Amino acid sequence: MNQACSFILLLLAFATASAHVPFRADLPAGAAYAADARQLHPTQFSHGWREVVHKQAKMDAMTPDELKAYLIKKDVPVVIGPGGVPYLTDGHHTLRSLLESKHADKTAYGHVLANWSGLKSEEFWARMEASNYAYLKDGQGRPQPASALPASLLAMQRDPFRGLAWGVMEVHGFRERKDVFFQEFRWADYFRDKVSWNDADDEAFDDAVKAACVLAQSPAAAALPGYRTNALQPRVITEPAKHDTDDPAIWINRADLAKSLVIGTDKNTDGALLAYDLGGKIVRSVPGLKRPNNVDLVTGFALGGKRVDIAVVTEREERRLRVFTLPDLAAADRGDLVVFDGDPERAPMGVALYQRPHDGAVFAIVGGKSGPAEGYLAQYRLEDDGSGRVKMTLVRTFGAYSGRAEIEAIGVDAELGYVYYSDETFGVRKYAADPDAPEANKELALFGTTGFASDREGISIYPQAGGRGYVLVSDQQAYRFQIFPRAGIPGKPHDHPLLAAVDVAAIQSDGSDVTPVELPGFPGGLFVAMTEGKVFHFYAWADLAKAAGLE
Repeated sequence: MNQACSFILLLLAFATASAHVPFRADLPAGAAYAADARQLHPTQFSHGWREVVHKQAKMDAMTPDELKAYLIKKDVPVVIGPGGVPYLTDGHHTLRSLLESKHADKTAYGHVLANWSGLKSEEFWARMEASNYAYLKDGQGRPQPASALPASLLAMQRDPFRGLAWGVMEVHGFRERKDVFFQEFRWADYFRDKVSWNDADDEAFDDAVKAACVLAQSPAAAALPGYRTNALQPRVITEPAKHDTDDPAIWINRADLAKSLVIGTDKNTDGALLAYDLGGKIVRSVPGLKRPNNVDLVTGFALGGKRVDIAVVTEREERRLRVFTLPDLAAADRGDLVVFDGDPERAPMGVALYQRPHDGAVFAIVGGKSGPAEGYLAQYRLEDDGSGRVKMTLVRTFGAYSGRAEIEAIGVDAELGYVYYSDETFGVRKYAADPDAPEANKELALFGTTGFASDREGISIYPQAGGRGYVLVSDQQAYRFQIFPRAGIPGKPHDHPLLAAVDVAAIQSDGSDVTPVELPGFPGGLFVAMTEGKVFHFYAWADLAKAAGLE
């Protein structure tokens, strides 16, 4: 918490603390109270323990004064019931976190919603349920009578699915709705028979959140509060990979468009390069790759006395590039295309290929796990080594880096001669793609510095006639793509203001690719996005353009 925020919270605490009176059974509705949190009775059977632990850590990092200001701002509401018992109707996780925290002071602050102390028990609970002030299901989602509610926050059950729902909401799998009662419990019930994991294992929980995020985009969840109703749905969801999809590239079969392929990576130590048909079925694979990250391709590469199409993949754990011919995915290198001099700290992640228009020379532009503030990217020329295999030669290092995260997503606009890359938590940078261009190492643009939830990821170029078109960048944690003008604005080709943003069903998308070629079933072209769930999503460009208002 920064000093400015702390100061504001403290002012709020000191200004309002005097308005809170010690809890009494005769307090009227609207009265502000202060009470020992252990005195308050829950109106729910369970909570998500992971949310409790998360909030406890936040509280433990606060000073006593900061905690007091935080709790006053939380303002936990209570209803006074028969016998003058205070029943809290919200804030169960916050106050349980307070009880678990290191702080000695366990005072809760809030207001009285209603004083129904004069009602008989049966009438009181009927009114509580009718007012949505109580959630009478236990930690397994089974209905229970109010008489079975735990007597204190410390006696509440742990519901791992309530914790899962919180985890999914935290990563924007569904949107938080302040106007909906028991939102996370409703999502917990949806996930309850669909996801399983060991909740004591943090990695297993993270995997469960990813799986649940996929389920949260399903039409079966459409009636749940916070469902992302505006998210564009794909026309095709691919067959699942074995481990974790990361990056796609689209190969066009000019002789028969229906036989075009999407080439994608399955990112793992036991990883693979995969080829999908337009129906999303895996039709070819290269197994045994050591954490293949990104892939890109070019057509008409001179190799072995003929022109072939090639895909180039970063094999991260081997710190090298791999080259395969298309569409057969036959190896076309000797396994010696090591990048960044083999530096393990700069293991290759992102790659984009640039085919220079005037001479057909092909270059691989590579980004690593880390790098210097200047010269983060390495550009290698790819050529036939004289025996039908690919060799490479370093031609330049270039590219500024903020030092904040890493650089993985790279996109090349070969027609206009530019390379774009995502400085993940900083912005999108633009340079000349030709290493021999005047001032090739000069940054031409920095855009997309604001308006992203966090990471800027996959970059795709949708070209149109006359240099028009779009640059698409994944707003990874917001589950959307932001769209910028490819040609800039009139008179300023390197100004790239935001044109639109489109929500997609793809979750936490790392990589993407797009083509304007109209393939069967994909009017306007094909847009492919990686998503959680070990799959890729295939969208029609016409659908995306309509959703983004680009028509």
